[in-house]
Amino acid sequence: MEGWHGVRFSSPLAMTRETIEVLRTVTAGERLVHDGTVYRLPLPDSEGRPIRSMAAPTHVPVYLAALGPKNLALTGELAEGWLANAFMPETATAFLDPLAEGAARAGRTGADLDIVVPVGVEFPDDEEGAPRRHARGYAFTIGAMGNRAQNFYNAAFERQGYGDDVRAVQELWLASQRKRAAERVPLDLGRRTNLLGPPELVRRRIALYRAAGVTTLQAKLAGSLDERLITLGTLLELCAESAEVGERP
Repeated sequence: MEGWHGVRFSSPLAMTRETIEVLRTVTAGERLVHDGTVYRLPLPDSEGRPIRSMAAPTHVPVYLAALGPKNLALTGELAEGWLANAFMPETATAFLDPLAEGAARAGRTGADLDIVVPVGVEFPDDEEGAPRRHARGYAFTIGAMGNRAQNFYNAAFERQGYGDDVRAVQELWLASQRKRAAERVPLDLGRRTNLLGPPELVRRRIALYRAAGVTTLQAKLAGSLDERLITLGTLLELCAESAEVGERP
């Protein structure tokens, strides 16, 4: 995070909480004064003074892409929605339990949050080719998005039962054996984090997401515009069919 964004990551919980507080102060049309541990506005010992945005006051929903349990709890406490990454409906409680814990602190439940899960959507006849390709893509996430001591994606996969796998992939990546690292990523990471395969298989997986409490699927489509529109149309039909019959996994 520090290498990519150029911002110190020493107080992630305080930074997230205060960012939300600042955002809500500004969008409420109030003068911006914030005396936090991360942000102090106006800057102390400066010539700045509190000002108010010229934009009309409005409510801006906050969605957080949290991964760790503490930040998930913070999301449940403060945010309107969660942007899920590394999410598999089979192991949803690894994420949803901390969300519900945080929501309870604010007097609400996990059901009050919009759970948004990004998924690649493809309908190939081959049930393994597309998942394998998506699995290989995780090699960079596992190997490069952090270091041996700290990688939030790897920690999320470990909480879902893939600790040995991600450590093996990471070691191969850090040893510059990137092709082997890509092949070592478990097929389930590609299959379970997306909607891939024949329509009947995808429909069953939609039921899994619904049963887990997911409220929004963010469809990631590939191909030309016409191909993407066809894929999207098929996905909408499958969602409607699954909802109509109350399909359960």
